[in-house]
Amino acid sequence: MSSLTNLLKYRDWREGMSLIYFALVVVCVSMAIALESMVPVAIPFILLLLVFSVTQFEKLFLLLWITIPLSTEFSVTDSLGTDMPAEPIMWILFGFYILMWSHSSRIRSSAAFRHPVFALIVLHLGWIFITFIYAVDQVVALKFFLSKLWYVGVFFLLAYYMLDNRKKFNRIMTAVFASLLFTAVVIFVRHAIEGGLTFASINSVVDPFYRNKVNYSSLIALFLPILAYLYTESSRRPGWRKFLAVSFVFLVIAMYFGYTRAAMIAAVAAAFTPFILRFKLIKPILVAGVLAAGFLSWYMFEGETYLEHSPDFDRTIMHQRFDNLLEATYQFEDISTMERFYRWIAGYYMVVDEPVTGFGPNNFYGSYKPYTVLSFQTYVSDNPEQSGIHNYYLMLMVEQGIPGFLIFFALIVVFLVRAQKIYEKLDPGPDRNLLTAVTASMIVILLLQLMNDQIEVDKVGTFFWLWLAILVKMEYGWKKR
Repeated sequence: MSSLTNLLKYRDWREGMSLIYFALVVVCVSMAIALESMVPVAIPFILLLLVFSVTQFEKLFLLLWITIPLSTEFSVTDSLGTDMPAEPIMWILFGFYILMWSHSSRIRSSAAFRHPVFALIVLHLGWIFITFIYAVDQVVALKFFLSKLWYVGVFFLLAYYMLDNRKKFNRIMTAVFASLLFTAVVIFVRHAIEGGLTFASINSVVDPFYRNKVNYSSLIALFLPILAYLYTESSRRPGWRKFLAVSFVFLVIAMYFGYTRAAMIAAVAAAFTPFILRFKLIKPILVAGVLAAGFLSWYMFEGETYLEHSPDFDRTIMHQRFDNLLEATYQFEDISTMERFYRWIAGYYMVVDEPVTGFGPNNFYGSYKPYTVLSFQTYVSDNPEQSGIHNYYLMLMVEQGIPGFLIFFALIVVFLVRAQKIYEKLDPGPDRNLLTAVTASMIVILLLQLMNDQIEVDKVGTFFWLWLAILVKMEYGWKKR
């Protein structure tokens, strides 16, 4: 006994802490086995992240971005899930940012808090809280509100604070590129070996990195403009420049074999961003888009014209070939498109029923069935995966009312109009290249939301908030915090 006491007495404290941590790991693993749950295993992982965040805060922020393409969905309970390991890192970073904000007058006086973008974000969060109060299911609405807080806190506020020069931004984007390329290579090889690069097999090979082919293709599509920007930054490193060029081509090919129509269309549209900014077309395009959406909505629902496009239940099926899918799309026989119509029509009647506060954040799934029109029902309308409405803008109106949509739309308009103004002030060079890339990536994200709802998905939503932070940073200057 005395020998053990002496050993502990002279043992270095770091070794003692290591021993305690090892014991904690053993206890947590034993609890996980006994309870048949993976939750206890997360405890030592989170503790390790806490220690790491205190000593290596910037590296933890970098690690978060590395994990975005790599993270996987993890179900804690039947109704509660998270993205591992990205979301626990977000929690820690958000907590430390709150501590930094409360103890630093410099952070509290940051120029970011005086920008119109931030004012609209506060209004956006405030309205979400109001709609949470009126939500059909307040539990899921509260979860939505809390996750929105740490997304904004980490990817807008903390990112604005951390990225005080382009060099740091380039470093983070290079880290994202490395992990994205890794996942794309793994998925492409698996797709080729296991599925012969067929349309029918793509969803089965994107796991565990992505929930489905849409998230996979969307991340590639929104990152292509950033990769093009990194290419312009590599003129002094010819070997790296060639690698980026080859990687760009590979990712375009990988996106094609992701077989996601929305991602392909959005990527092609974003390629015109330099032309749009150069000839000051942002405002005309916004006006044209609003008028087109308004006219289409009026045409479809005035006199219930949409009923003329109801699908043939027996012919609206899941296609196994991409060319058949494209043909079925314009013939109104593609099951994914018609299922969207099924939910969009329900969404329209939900907005009519609750136009101000909506049904509450994240409450579409639990509320939409009574509003559906049976003539648009498809084979997948039972919705076992509990997916959403597949149009983020309509989802905002359903869950947060028309005011919620208008606030978010104002945020988009401010971003695009300000991007146009900043572009006109910048000389040709790295800053203009970066602004063009960020604007192009934002256009990809916004177009994707016409057929999806991904702003709350870590593969896409993280970049939406980051691009807002970068816009503010470029408007006020990289050196100013």
